[in-house]
Amino acid sequence: MNRRLTFLMAALEATIIAAIGVFISLAPLTIVWLFENDPSITWLVPYRAATDIWLLAQGAHLSVPAATVLSFESPAFSIGILPLGLSVIIAAMAFRLGRRLTAAGQLWPGWSAAVIAYGLMSLLITTSSYDVAIFPVAWEGTFFPPAFFTLFMVLGSVVGRLEYSGDGPLVEPAERLWIRQYAAYRFDRFNWAVRALFSPALRAGTGVTAIMLAASSILIALLIGFNWVQFTRLYEGLHVSFLGGVIITLGQLAFLPNVVIFGASWLTGVGFSVGTGSTISPLGTVVGPLPALPITAALPVGANDFGMVAILVPLVAAFVATILVRKHAAEIRFEFASPLSAAISLGISVGLVAALEMGILAALASGSVGPGRLVTVGINPWMLALVTFIEVALVSTLAAFYSARPDAPDHPLLSRKHKVN
Repeated sequence: MNRRLTFLMAALEATIIAAIGVFISLAPLTIVWLFENDPSITWLVPYRAATDIWLLAQGAHLSVPAATVLSFESPAFSIGILPLGLSVIIAAMAFRLGRRLTAAGQLWPGWSAAVIAYGLMSLLITTSSYDVAIFPVAWEGTFFPPAFFTLFMVLGSVVGRLEYSGDGPLVEPAERLWIRQYAAYRFDRFNWAVRALFSPALRAGTGVTAIMLAASSILIALLIGFNWVQFTRLYEGLHVSFLGGVIITLGQLAFLPNVVIFGASWLTGVGFSVGTGSTISPLGTVVGPLPALPITAALPVGANDFGMVAILVPLVAAFVATILVRKHAAEIRFEFASPLSAAISLGISVGLVAALEMGILAALASGSVGPGRLVTVGINPWMLALVTFIEVALVSTLAAFYSARPDAPDHPLLSRKHKVN
């Protein structure tokens, strides 16, 4: 594709991605508005709700000014929690766009067109979603979505699979090639120990995080299954219609990844909070009134006989991930001189990677959802990172005595046979 065609196609696709992101929430809200409409409510209400959700999913905060409702005074507060389900969908669409742009000879026309188009859509959505009752922070709504979109689009262009346009030999775009070569050049200039540890530590640490999230997903599914009676009662207690129940279900699905991350934090022993002063962890649970949402039936609230056993999950995950990374630790076994230095170095590196990833996930999954005690909902990322590092590093160090044990020297002057002779 030539530059002009690349520019136009990227701008169109970015505009469509922004529209789809809003439409995901707008479609069900519009259906409810059509069939269960209060004549005093205009279509702008579901539209603004959908745009607010779209902005939240990309990091923008919503401001709610102080108000008095039925003699109840509500203080001003902000909503800042990300519905990670929608965030993942938008990120995946941006990544796929970035990957498709590699079919062009150059990336900069597509990148610039997509950023401009998505930025204009973000400005339009932020402006049109303003309401005195709830409104997005203007500068965040204008700049955060394009930054979020650009990050994943560029990642797709740089690390995604190279696309083939079918118009000749497969050619790698110059920008992609330069970025990859520069990254390889900088990596080669790192200390020898960092180069040897990077790949196995990244693989094992990411493996620990993936196992934790998978275990949390299974735990949440089991809790929903075992507590299906309470789950059903909570739906009935909301007294909503069928369409209203569908909307509530979709809303809970948008926050399901947040709940999975909460569960992973619970498995480490750190736990999470639903409101200031509350704590939900295997070591003890102190909670106040919980929102009357069905998803709360999946929270491990109350006494759990298996609570302390659950803390074994990150320990087992660290052991398994470090053992399985052995085939990627050949450089460690060649470069390091002693089993102790190799094991400690790999164990600490795996712990750092897992701690960093879990801390980032905790920060993304947490935020404010309302006034008062609901300003704090989620996980303390620093505490989770610290506990994850301690748990993972200790076990990974022990497992690394197998995965990273240095090979026997192959130089004839250092061989055992030579020493014996």
